[in-house]
Amino acid sequence: DDYLAVQMILKGRGDHLSATCPSCPSDRPPIEPTFRCIDCFHTALCCQDCCVERHQANPLHRIQSWNGNHFQLVSLKRLGLVVQLGHPDGSTCPDPRNGPSKLIVIHTNGLHRIRLNYCGCSKSISTLTRCQHQKWEQLMRARWFPGTHIRPKTACTFQMLEQFHILTLSGKITAYDYYKGLERLTDNTGL
Repeated sequence: DDYLAVQMILKGRGDHLSATCPSCPSDRPPIEPTFRCIDCFHTALCCQDCCVERHQANPLHRIQSWNGNHFQLVSLKRLGLVVQLGHPDGSTCPDPRNGPSKLIVIHTNGLHRIRLNYCGCSKSISTLTRCQHQKWEQLMRARWFPGTHIRPKTACTFQMLEQFHILTLSGKITAYDYYKGLERLTDNTGL
């Protein structure tokens, strides 16, 4: 009964009943916290802006939004997160280049639609060739393996590729079954 009680707390808003976002800076007007990350260690509710700010370095986390009755999955793309490649320090690129409108990144926790900007400033100029890093190269430097060399619209994280490799060697899982499992993690309705 105690285990069930804790699981029910986790399904709902639980102990996080604050009327205002605890993460907002004091200069922002108070906003009701309605978002939580199910991949972060701390699952405190926060507002949309704070959720996006927290996930600049974790764009593949899964976010849930409280709709007044229950939590539902929402993408960081829909919340306004734009992943900036070429700036691992998190700095703002003075010359961002738009990536594909619907980049799909396949990760160990599912399939993610990402809004992406490539770097067009001097940070993405190679010290060896003195040329701008190619789009595929910027993806690989972010540890995302591009699906194609020219105009990539799909990428697999290195973590996902490593996990699939280990599961294939030890469990003889097929690529089809692994991908179907990732689809179920993303949306278990079968649609």
